[in-house]
Amino acid sequence: MKFSHSLQFNAVPEWQSKYIAYSHLKKLIYTLQREKLYSRPAGGPGAAPDEEQQPLLAAGDPYVARFVADLDYELRKIDKFFISQETGLLANYSELRDDVHEFEFDLATQRRPSYADGVASAGRRRHPRSGSLSSEDSINSFFSQESAATAPGATAPAAALASGTSRATNWGSLFGSASLDDDNSQLELDAAAISPLLRHKLSLKKRMIAMFTQLSELREFIELNRTGFAKICKKFDKSLNTNIKRAYVDSLPDKSHVFKEETLQKIKDIISETIAEYAKLQLRGSAAAPSNDDDDHVSLPDYEEAEKELSSHLRDHVVWERNTVWKDMMNLERKYQNAKREDTAVGHTHGEKPFKELIEQRSLRDTVRVLLKSHAAINFTWITLCFLALVKWIHIFDDPHQQHCFAILLYASLLWATETIPLFVTSLLVPFLIVLLPVLKDPVTHDAMDAIHSSQYILSSMWSSVIMLLLGGFTLAAALSKYNIAKVLSTYILSSAGTNPQIILLTNMGVALFVSMWVSNVAAPVLCYSIIQPLLRTLPSQSSYSKSLILGIALASNIGGMASPIASPQNIFSFGMMSPTPSWGEWFLVSIPVCIISIVLVWIILLLSFPRDPNVKILQLHPLRDPFTATQWFVAVTSLGTIILWCMSNQLSGLMGEMGIISIIPMLLFFGTGLLSSDDFNNFMWTIVVLAMGGSTLGKAVSNSGLLSTIALHVKHVIEDQSLFVIVVVFGLSALVVATFVSHTVAAMILVPLMGEIGENLPEDHSRLLIMITAMLCSCAMGLPTSGFPNVTAISMIDEVGDRYLNVAIFISRGVPASLFCYAVVVTVGYGIMRLIGF
Repeated sequence: MKFSHSLQFNAVPEWQSKYIAYSHLKKLIYTLQREKLYSRPAGGPGAAPDEEQQPLLAAGDPYVARFVADLDYELRKIDKFFISQETGLLANYSELRDDVHEFEFDLATQRRPSYADGVASAGRRRHPRSGSLSSEDSINSFFSQESAATAPGATAPAAALASGTSRATNWGSLFGSASLDDDNSQLELDAAAISPLLRHKLSLKKRMIAMFTQLSELREFIELNRTGFAKICKKFDKSLNTNIKRAYVDSLPDKSHVFKEETLQKIKDIISETIAEYAKLQLRGSAAAPSNDDDDHVSLPDYEEAEKELSSHLRDHVVWERNTVWKDMMNLERKYQNAKREDTAVGHTHGEKPFKELIEQRSLRDTVRVLLKSHAAINFTWITLCFLALVKWIHIFDDPHQQHCFAILLYASLLWATETIPLFVTSLLVPFLIVLLPVLKDPVTHDAMDAIHSSQYILSSMWSSVIMLLLGGFTLAAALSKYNIAKVLSTYILSSAGTNPQIILLTNMGVALFVSMWVSNVAAPVLCYSIIQPLLRTLPSQSSYSKSLILGIALASNIGGMASPIASPQNIFSFGMMSPTPSWGEWFLVSIPVCIISIVLVWIILLLSFPRDPNVKILQLHPLRDPFTATQWFVAVTSLGTIILWCMSNQLSGLMGEMGIISIIPMLLFFGTGLLSSDDFNNFMWTIVVLAMGGSTLGKAVSNSGLLSTIALHVKHVIEDQSLFVIVVVFGLSALVVATFVSHTVAAMILVPLMGEIGENLPEDHSRLLIMITAMLCSCAMGLPTSGFPNVTAISMIDEVGDRYLNVAIFISRGVPASLFCYAVVVTVGYGIMRLIGF
């Protein structure tokens, strides 16, 4: 969690304005960073303080001087507030301690307060037979009463009173309303007589609980602000390449009262004394308490028990007082993020909300009205009607199983392409329709499968080596991201690029390509955009260079989607369709040259299409200075070892079988050791997993029913006189167009099985070549903002005032040429290398 959020969530709500203004200081750092980069004066009138009043660490640097001046202002504010709180709290503690000692003296001398005498005498006047109570009997009765009140079987009001936490206790029913009728026992009279003393004790306990809570909050106030000063100074050093953190943090005790060691120690000592006094007070209320009241010794178990009880009250206080604040803040932030996502994600979730609104209508009339206006509902209606027509009336194929399979194929393809319903929901619909219609045939007898065998066959095919490979990729991505390894490596690479804008652009694109290979091209742009945020803040508003930088990372991430078998969902899906499965080394032999050439060509397109601004100055990015920890080394070595095993999968097939089994190794090591938790597992992109399952299931059905062979034979008659290169060029262009208008993964699921079957029906089996070409060209489609996950992320990027960096026109004007250039590289360089290595 960011410290600014931690500060908000952990601060005492009433003291919010008294903590360090962390967000304000962050904005000041960004302002100074921009001013320093463009060599402007470090502030307006009155911004630069008198140098004679500045500490030595601020001398000679106006930016440091201005920042230190704001730090000193925050320090004075915090110190002043703390002194006022400490003064009042210490006075209250002194008064409470005197009251506790007076109470102990009352017990030690067996003396009651005057109001107790009044109650007791009133009882004696009503009951002349009762006689007077001795002091010893009264004290014993007092102990018995409190023990009864705190016993496990005590009534709720009595237990609440004894704990001192009830806010709605009926005090009169416990202390002033004891029954004094003739039928009452002598014990009831004793309880009525001693109750005011019990009330006094419980009042002291409540005051001690409040004192412990306030002292704990004051201690946390010191620690939070000290952490805030350290973190903001570290951020300033990193952003402006200075080194003021150590000097300023070390000077805090000399410049303030709040951060002196003795101040914090005094608060801790008073907390310990409060716990000890509370423990002694608990002992005073125990029937087994020692008779020597002058003995102030508290045993360690008693102290620990008192501390545990007070801490429990502190937690209850935090939950009661702050839980609402936390929830409100988190809900507001979640609503903001959702609103921003809805505003910026172009067409990526349409189809979900109209159906939700349709279901939520209260009347049939409102339902019809929403239905008629809903584009998603209209699309779903006509697509479903087409599906029903193909099943019942329009027969294209003689074989009913092939006809049913073709209807499902078209139905799923249209639903995926239009995103009328969520993509993964369509994937779940596929196996249901396959069993229902039916579609599958027995592989041996070629007779129709019944529903039982059909469901067993199709469900068993959903979880495959491809899915395990996908989960293995998610596991590596989660570990590399969680332990900051990808970010550390990326910042080291970017820090060596200097300050040349063209080189910075190319380096960022290279980093996006590299990260996409291992963290997937879904997460890579998010990581890269977080790294360049400091750079974007220093650029002028609406700078063309910021546009080229953001677009370059998106296009490079798309290209990186073909760099390794786990770089994108379409690669994993296609990898499982190839027989025999290529080794990782063979994949790299094709993909690395293609990716490098494509990146350079796209870089040139961006340099030519975005005018160069000579006034743009680039901030030097500094690498993360924290050394690698043992945990990070373990994650890095495990990830590298897994990748090496994947590369050697063909050689290890006799030992480990399918490549999916290798994916279990990092899952065991990361989740088994606790480096990744169940929350990390739940955060996997399960919609992508289900989407891949649906595509695999559809491919099995199309192949099993014979539909794929029938289509491939028809295509073969058309292209049988054409060379393999012509087939690659023609069908490759079709794949590029389809993947531009639908998501890359969906395009691969539709086209890869067909291209594989076409390749098998050629005079020589070139199915692996056509499958890999198709998968790579799906990643090359990047002409629209909705063409892939990186593009959607890029168009969602907004500046400090909430304006988008990119628009649809920028994507089309640069993305379409980039797609065509990459297509040319794949069908020439990629095709040539595949032919050389025997695809």
